[in-house]
Formats: sequence, C-alpha cells, structure tokens
Amino acid sequence: MQKLGRLRPSPAMVLSVIALIVALAGTAYAAGKVNGGSIVKQSIGGGKLKKNTLTGYQINNQKIGTVPAAKKAENVFWVVANNPAGPNNVTLSRSNTSGVTLQESGGAVTVNFPFSVSQCANVAARNNAGTGTPGAGYAQTNSVSGSANALQVRTRDNTGADVDGDFHLIVQC
Repeated sequence: MQKLGRLRPSPAMVLSVIALIVALAGTAYAAGKVNGGSIVKQSIGGGKLKKNTLTGYQINNQKIGTVPAAKKAENVFWVVANNPAGPNNVTLSRSNTSGVTLQESGGAVTVNFPFSVSQCANVAARNNAGTGTPGAGYAQTNSVSGSANALQVRTRDNTGADVDGDFHLIVQC
C-alpha cells in the first residue's frame, strides 16, 4: 500500500497537467479558426509581413507615390534621325517630344529642342530607324556654342572619319 501512495500525483501536478491540456487545446482551436479570410483589413502592420509576399494586386499605386529613384528619369527625351549620304538631307524619324528640329551642316547634325538641354546628360549612337543593320562606327555629341537648346551629333565610321549616318540620341535632364 505504501507504493500506491508514492505513485499518486500531487494536487499541484494535476492542476498543471489540466492547465497544459487547456492551453494546447486553445491553441489548436485558434489555429483551426484563423485564416486569411478572418483577418480584419489593415490590422497587420507592414513590418509583420514576410518579405516578397505582396504583389501588385495588393498594392495601391495611388498611395505609394513616386519611387524616389524614378524621379531621376522623369525628363528623358529621345530622337531618331535618318541621315543618308548626301548634304542637307537629314530627317526626323521619330521623337518622344514635339518641337524638335534637325539641321545638317559641316558634317554634323544640330538637334534643336524647344527647351534648354545645357544641364542634361546625353548620348548618341549610330543606329537606324528601321530594322536593318547600322553602318560600322560611332556617334559623338557636343554642345552648341551660344545655344542652350541644341546639341550637335557627329556620326563617324570605324576609322573615325566623318560620315553621314542615322543615329539615336538620348537626353536626360
């Protein structure tokens, strides 16, 4: 009979086992009841979301505004010019801004914009408006003395000699 007395749990042990069972049962019940549909809108902060779990569907673009790095690319202008061999026959193929004019003189094409481009970065490359292969060589840009609205583009062959050629010009302000 003494052995049975030692095997009987104390009242504290009985209460702790009951508390453990209740706690585990409550957690299991809650896990079965809580899902994405039962979460109240705007009740979870952004810091508690897992990384890379949101898609464009969940994001309201009107509320996020302009991404800071995107502000740097707001003023990008481009020009595509056809400049076949021969004097004074350059034409504007297309541009993303209106009011651009081209003038060919002295082996160079002056691209006139309706606004100042003196504080802008620019780059030109030999290319063409169609799908053909452009001629070998490169294009250079220069500012135009006395005109803040103009850039000069020179197209050159692979030896560096001036040559008429189609080009693309990109200006970022």
